[in-house]
Amino acid sequence: MSRIIRRTFVAAPADLVWELLQDFAQWHPRLSIYSGGPEADADIVVSVQSQDDETRTLTYTMPEPPFPITNDRASVQVQAFSDTTCHVEWSAEFESDPGIIHLLEDQLGDDVFKLALDRLDARRR
Repeated sequence: MSRIIRRTFVAAPADLVWELLQDFAQWHPRLSIYSGGPEADADIVVSVQSQDDETRTLTYTMPEPPFPITNDRASVQVQAFSDTTCHVEWSAEFESDPGIIHLLEDQLGDDVFKLALDRLDARRR
């Protein structure tokens, strides 16, 4: 199984970031949450598998991933670092051809996860 992780610090309280994070459609240009059918204009539709408000962790899968992967499972976790800063980790585990993991690092790691973390940081302002 392959794994891709992106992390960042956000200059905002963990509870605020967690609240923003739960609705991808409001701040991420490529993700939308699956709720009975794909929503319009999303490149990537996700299906939430679990949401834990206590640990601030959201876990999801992609019913039809736009990447050559299978058995995917991704999670986002927000942890308080201080009263005004939090640490956010976005990761995914999946099966894929080992020869393309470097491409997936760019496509999934940077074009989805890093973009999301940058947007999340900008949105909290």
